[in-house]
Amino acid sequence: MSKFEQMETKLTEDQYLAEALEAIGYKPVVDWNGQTLRGYGGAIWPEKAQIVIPRAQLNGALADIGFVRDACGVFRAVIDDMDRDYSGFDSAWLGRLTQTYKEKQTMAVARAKGYVFKGREVIDTPQGKRVQLRFAVR
Repeated sequence: MSKFEQMETKLTEDQYLAEALEAIGYKPVVDWNGQTLRGYGGAIWPEKAQIVIPRAQLNGALADIGFVRDACGVFRAVIDDMDRDYSGFDSAWLGRLTQTYKEKQTMAVARAKGYVFKGREVIDTPQGKRVQLRFAVR
């Protein structure tokens, strides 16, 4: 039987989380009153999620994916355990989302400080691939 489980994140800003989800191909539902997450076999997550990717957008998934803000302001990802294990919505997926979130956040901060975006490059390092964003001063 599947069940919802929480995955810790370091994501704190709803704007960049929603933008990152859009950038990787989803149309998240943002509702500050929260929405109920529905899963396989009628499973319901007891907390309301403020940002939700409906199951219909998750190719082959059994349940919605939600992001719930905790008391410290950090979002927790709420993902069905079977979707995590068999549909690819695992820690690697969350890592790609986090990378996109950080890029969106960095771009916004750089723009606010007057920098001009010059390009994005993926670099192979001994620790794996890293993304380098290039900026210039106006």
